[in-house]
Amino acid sequence: MSLIQRRRAAGVLTAGVLTASVLLAGCGSSVVTVPANQRSFFVVAARRCPGVLTPAGLAAQAEVESGFDPTRDSPAGAQGLMQITPAIWRIYGTDADGDGVANPYTAADSVATAAKYNCALARTLRDLPGDPTTLRLAAYNAGPNAVRRYRGTPPYPETQAYVRRVLTWTTRFAPQFAPSPTPSATG
Repeated sequence: MSLIQRRRAAGVLTAGVLTASVLLAGCGSSVVTVPANQRSFFVVAARRCPGVLTPAGLAAQAEVESGFDPTRDSPAGAQGLMQITPAIWRIYGTDADGDGVANPYTAADSVATAAKYNCALARTLRDLPGDPTTLRLAAYNAGPNAVRRYRGTPPYPETQAYVRRVLTWTTRFAPQFAPSPTPSATG
């Protein structure tokens, strides 16, 4: 088995891009970068719902959902980079890359669809008390009915961990989406 095959089997190499943790020499922390070939999808998709979505937040969801793997299938039937179920795809599926097909396994389509769904979740939950981002993420994971039933994040360990992980990755990815400083005119 080649190094690439071993890394892919271990979940380290996805879609030709190193996406799992790379240990930094001597410090024991890990670094994950948003794949360069997917970065623009998060930027464009976040614009679908200003004031609610950020590129870093969508990238964080992709990291937690699939490790940036657009070919991922979950045992529960969720598909693609953003792990969208077929029922949600039928409602929100988006052809973002303009090829005439809304495909859950196409990264651009998956991210755009997740953005539309996230925006719909935010609107649906806006009357609930609590942090809107936390509520939206809990609903993405457990469904909006569960969030409504508990009037907040459901007491499901998986959902609570999901929200924490996405919020953590959002903070970690934010610098990767920060605008580049422009050169000074006075140089």
